[in-house]
Amino acid sequence: MSLRSRVLRTLAVATTAAAVLAPVPASAMAAPAAAGAVETRHVSGGHAVTAGATITTATGASYAFSAVVGGKPVRWNPCAAIHWRANVMRAPLGGLGALKSAVASVAAATGTTWVFDGTTTAAPSSSWLPTTSTQKPVLIGWTDGTSSDLLRGKPSSVLGMTRTTWFGRSTATGTVAATRGAVVALDRTDRLPLRGGNSWTAVALHELGHAAGLAHPHDSGELMNAVLPASLTGLQAGDRSGLYRLGRSQGCISF
Repeated sequence: MSLRSRVLRTLAVATTAAAVLAPVPASAMAAPAAAGAVETRHVSGGHAVTAGATITTATGASYAFSAVVGGKPVRWNPCAAIHWRANVMRAPLGGLGALKSAVASVAAATGTTWVFDGTTTAAPSSSWLPTTSTQKPVLIGWTDGTSSDLLRGKPSSVLGMTRTTWFGRSTATGTVAATRGAVVALDRTDRLPLRGGNSWTAVALHELGHAAGLAHPHDSGELMNAVLPASLTGLQAGDRSGLYRLGRSQGCISF
């Protein structure tokens, strides 16, 4: 593969903006919640919306949030540990080290604690995502379109795909939202170095940025841009700013 072709390989967006992030007409919304709390599950790529909550994108030049509810970006509770597991059955040699490096970078940028729960043979697919609001470990690993619906039917330019699940809870005092699960599928058919520009570490870091709550920004000089910049090996200023606003600095989420 030529360097130019690597530069132009596009990373899949974690959340389908056209499908999920545009405001949903009132006719498509669920009935208003009665007294007490009502939880609604949202999977990136779906259309479900919590009663009374408008989902929008929040985009700056250098960073963007995947979803905003009640004026706040949807994120993990930064005061609880985020557990994660890895499927490295089809990984390149040293792949687990690359994943650990990417996780460490996201943890540092958000001020959150990530706990490695070990390896697994579970395929990185949407079936991994939680169906209840109980938080589930993030799963990241190498697979292909045969084994994972995340990559099935995707063009060869896609290096990785992330899908997240968050829950919104409408109460008498407002809406609370929190991410409760994520899965990252890295395309094992691609041949990339472990580190450096256009590497598995860079791809994993990009996808984990989506898992944390970032979308693709307009700025082509950020690692979170839709096209992986060939010269970048780590998070840039805009990436870090966005992750900071998704992390511990913004306080805990009571969910």
